[in-house]
Amino acid sequence: MYKLFSKIKKFLYKYILNYLKYEFTEFIPNSESKEHQKNELIKTNIKSYTSSMLNISQWFYNQDVTYLSNLNVDENVTTSLHNMFENHGSDKNKHGYDILYSYVFSKISNNPTILEIGIGTNNKQIASNMGKYGKPGASLRAFSQYFATSEIYGADVDKNILFNFKNIKTFYLNQNDIDTFNNKLIENKKFDLIIDDGLHMQSANLNTLRFSLDRLNQKGALVIEDIPLSALDTWKIVATLLAKPFDLEIVQCMDNFAVILNKN
Repeated sequence: MYKLFSKIKKFLYKYILNYLKYEFTEFIPNSESKEHQKNELIKTNIKSYTSSMLNISQWFYNQDVTYLSNLNVDENVTTSLHNMFENHGSDKNKHGYDILYSYVFSKISNNPTILEIGIGTNNKQIASNMGKYGKPGASLRAFSQYFATSEIYGADVDKNILFNFKNIKTFYLNQNDIDTFNNKLIENKKFDLIIDDGLHMQSANLNTLRFSLDRLNQKGALVIEDIPLSALDTWKIVATLLAKPFDLEIVQCMDNFAVILNKN
């Protein structure tokens, strides 16, 4: 009878009262308190964690934010990218990423090996979709046109939009499952440019960062797109954790932020 009562109690706390201790064990205070008090303390712990970590990290290093308009770019490259993104149906121009990638391209190999995570599903049942009018693979095709002799790879959680075309190959990847990054198609391969245009959430982005630390070539770069202001503190903290040969830039784009991890 006691075991049954305990199971019922746990079910009520977890699914009816939404007590957080069953989902966020890391944030449970190590002190005695009533259940409702503990729940509120867990909320406080979660809400204040990132801002507290940022405040501590900024004692040692304060990461600057660069405006898109201040980047040193080749206008001809920017125009070419703008036209290619437009012609292939990519939405990168509306964020100012034609300017961003003009800047990035000036820092990496002239014949880069590229991986873009997030092909751009138009399946509205899948998180981070582009809507029914989105064009899967649009930016991959633009990069393929610009770098016609490069190896270009794409990855996405939607298996129905995977494709191979000219110098483009694609494979399945779930950003929240780090094991899926190790696909045989890219086994032991290093990259000059890795792009994260996938789920746009910290856990997914940090998995891409973990992967990139090992897989970037010298003078390579990781670009994480579409970072909202609400998630920016995470990247200011990450900047304080990096050591040579890596450094991090935060760029304020037209309607969001982007992070560039450089391997120097």
